[in-house]
Amino acid sequence: MNTREMILNHASLSVGDRTAAVDFLKDVVSGIVQLVNEGVVGSVLRASRSLTKVPCADAFSLFDVMQVLQKSGARDEYIFLVKMTTKMPLLSNIETDVKQRFLGCQTRGLRPEDGEPLLLCVLTHSVAIGFPTHEDWNRDRVTVRFEELLPDDTFSLESEDIDHLARAAHAEPICARHRRLLRAGLWPDELWRNRQAAFPNLVFGPDVEDHLAKLQTGHFHTVVNKLAQLDAAAENWRRVGGTMPPWTCHVTNESKRLRNNTTLRESRRFRSHSGDRALFLWHARFGSAGRIHLRLDPACRKVEIGYIGGHLPL
Repeated sequence: MNTREMILNHASLSVGDRTAAVDFLKDVVSGIVQLVNEGVVGSVLRASRSLTKVPCADAFSLFDVMQVLQKSGARDEYIFLVKMTTKMPLLSNIETDVKQRFLGCQTRGLRPEDGEPLLLCVLTHSVAIGFPTHEDWNRDRVTVRFEELLPDDTFSLESEDIDHLARAAHAEPICARHRRLLRAGLWPDELWRNRQAAFPNLVFGPDVEDHLAKLQTGHFHTVVNKLAQLDAAAENWRRVGGTMPPWTCHVTNESKRLRNNTTLRESRRFRSHSGDRALFLWHARFGSAGRIHLRLDPACRKVEIGYIGGHLPL
């Protein structure tokens, strides 16, 4: 299913002036209409609580602002909003593995009731809908920072970018990114077949096909985002040179202790694109315990992916 969902960004909705809130809402509705018409999203907006209980402007709730919007003459926009905001609890009909990962995460810098909708956007590839009340929200792509519980009961600091619509003008870049995903076939059942179009600067070993097929739904889009970052770094490496790619995400080599342990080192050996078995000791993280293992070819400035899955033995 290529159509995505929308989730309300509660953290962005506090507006000092009711008139400004109405103007924001009317503009945002125009952007939402474009997303719906282009098939990017379905016409349902998830929220963490009833719109009558979502603070917005002065003593007004978001629902109150919708009523003012209707009285100002924007009847079509009001009807569209009412249909779209039919009560949809935040975690209603969410896949089990996504819900389990959600329950093991918490956002940083936001109250739980404000951060949870953005966290769900990360895990479900949804589009956040908000107001441009701060420069952090006045953009079509925002970063969500969160902590994720690891199997050893410690927390890992993570961050992911999500699509965010706070102005009508944000709709077009979101639509453009969505179209690129569609053209590349970047959906679970098509990712391997379209890997070359999606990540032209990465090389993939044949074992990765099976690894991708086994990915949990809740990790799919996180892996796609991480591969996109690795692909961009590989492209820049060939362009600017140097001994290492200019990473934009956290990529590290295995420790000296692990590299000197024959058993652990050999567990990082996978088939390369040429068919021989090679060591993939560098790795990037995804999720609470996921790893993308890769190897570097400094002579050709190539990055090859050999493994995507759970944490390998330590």
